[in-house]
Amino acid sequence: MNFTWFNEPKKWSINGSTILVHTDAKTDFWRKTHYDFERDNGHFYYRSFSGDQSLTATVNVRGKYTTLYDQGGLMLRINEKNWIKCGVEYVDGNQFASVVVTVNGWSDWSVVPINSPDVLKLRVKREKEAVHIEYAEGENGEFKMMRLAYFPLMDKSQPLMVGIMCASPGEDTQGFDITFNDLNIIEDH
Repeated sequence: MNFTWFNEPKKWSINGSTILVHTDAKTDFWRKTHYDFERDNGHFYYRSFSGDQSLTATVNVRGKYTTLYDQGGLMLRINEKNWIKCGVEYVDGNQFASVVVTVNGWSDWSVVPINSPDVLKLRVKREKEAVHIEYAEGENGEFKMMRLAYFPLMDKSQPLMVGIMCASPGEDTQGFDITFNDLNIIEDH
């Protein structure tokens, strides 16, 4: 599959279709908006595709979220100024389905309350300049649309990186354990 790490965590392992990560402290992906800082040191395990490729990525995420902004899910990335991350984010003691879209160096953030499921299923589909993001709560949950976002269409010479991401931005964190199961990325033709 030719996956590689961007900001490899100190502790991680793979067993079959399961990837287990313990996030490093003070890691995040964010650009400027509202918080007036930039971080590009979160963990991202990805494959590269042609920049104009349509594709669908799915994964099941389970985490032991304990600290403000603990997070994990899927990521699509062109470079440090153009990326999308989606998944679970821990805010005020609760899990939220979360999406951050960063285009031209500016991040936005949207959340949907969820019932702290044991597993959050994610499905992200990219077609041309649009990314359709869906989530499902629990093993048997039905997928619901969370976001339809603009994402720049690049030429074939610029790779699109797609995979799993996780981070622990909190000031008082020691990181947390997160498990990704059944990561699947399919090129759509």
